[in-house]
Amino acid sequence: MLSSAAVRICRLVCAILLLMKLLVSGYRIVSVSCSVLNLTLIDLPGMTKVPVGDQPADIEIQIRTMLLEFITPESCLILAITPANSDLANSDALKIAKEVDPQGR
Repeated sequence: MLSSAAVRICRLVCAILLLMKLLVSGYRIVSVSCSVLNLTLIDLPGMTKVPVGDQPADIEIQIRTMLLEFITPESCLILAITPANSDLANSDALKIAKEVDPQGR
């Protein structure tokens, strides 16, 4: 049985995933309420290791620097997405999330 806090977190994550899907589909979402915290969703690029086409040679460093700028603030909620068909032990998203927030808080 999940605790009430775990249920609230699951609901929040589901809501975030739904909002991200709508944003990716081109919808613009605006919500105004005095009783709800403001929430900004930022879809960051995947971590690229090898430059493709006209990408700069230091694309990996540029993306990592940008990711760290967004995920380091204390108020940030990191939603690390990893493909279901890959091993979590090899997830770059989880690795950088653990670097920034080793306790997972």
